[in-house]
Amino acid sequence: MKKIKILIVLSFLLYAAKTSAQPPAANQLAQHIAQKMKDTLGLTNGQRAQIFAKNIILHNQKSYVRQHNTNPDSIRIKTQIIEGKRDSLYHTIITGAKYQLYLQKKRNLISTN
Repeated sequence: MKKIKILIVLSFLLYAAKTSAQPPAANQLAQHIAQKMKDTLGLTNGQRAQIFAKNIILHNQKSYVRQHNTNPDSIRIKTQIIEGKRDSLYHTIITGAKYQLYLQKKRNLISTN
């Protein structure tokens, strides 16, 4: 069981290293959100790494939409659809009372402040 946990953490660290080619602002925002969630919800380092990875995925999807669409309404709608997936992505990582607390504090946790 310990080997599986170590393997999961290592795979997320490798993924994080791979995503270091992201713009600094994307990495910085993903780190900021992941750290705020870790501190507020009492997440483990592994969960923090998974939240970081999910934030990078969301950023990549939104960047793709911005690059491949010219209609501002289309960009807005598609970005909202992507953003709407955030909760389900996080729910695979955090469950139970911590997830309910996330939902209550979501606005503050995913803000850039």
